[in-house]
Amino acid sequence: MKPRALSWLALGLCIGLLAKAAGEAPARVDDPGHLLPSGEAGKIAARLEDFERGSGIRVLVQFHAKSPPEAEDKVPGAYMSALAGQLGTRPHGVLVVYFADDPDWRVWIGDELTSRFAGKPGTVRELTASGAIHAVKEVMLDSAHAKAEAAFSALQKSAPVTVPPTPAQHLQLQTEALLDALLAKFSGK
Repeated sequence: MKPRALSWLALGLCIGLLAKAAGEAPARVDDPGHLLPSGEAGKIAARLEDFERGSGIRVLVQFHAKSPPEAEDKVPGAYMSALAGQLGTRPHGVLVVYFADDPDWRVWIGDELTSRFAGKPGTVRELTASGAIHAVKEVMLDSAHAKAEAAFSALQKSAPVTVPPTPAQHLQLQTEALLDALLAKFSGK
């Protein structure tokens, strides 16, 4: 093979690999800081894959060590909207993000799912302006928080004094409770 042909082949392989990488769907669960207990991200990802297969709704969960910079987070919802756009969940999906330094959970509901989530008809703009989306999110988050705290309290009571539950287990319970509430919203349960 001539050197020029070899360079075109190499270029073609590089372009192919880049195209493949660009076309891959984002991970259902992204936990680069390993905030969850070992193996839990995979279990949650399998659950979300099953949910997507049955509902057609992609749900992504991310765990971030730090909150977004103030400049990126100045306008309410702008950071999550931009992130949902990058991950492809803005139109018809759900993005759940945990910020460990806050600690804070945020939920982005895709535009096509907002009326279903809110339980009433209306456009994204109408449901946002009326506060309906925010109100439903707050109730869901509060309910999930209460469920997780009750489960963590029970875990603390049953754990040996020498081996108390870890922050990772606490976060796992929060994640499970929030996903239970969220998935129930979209599965009619």
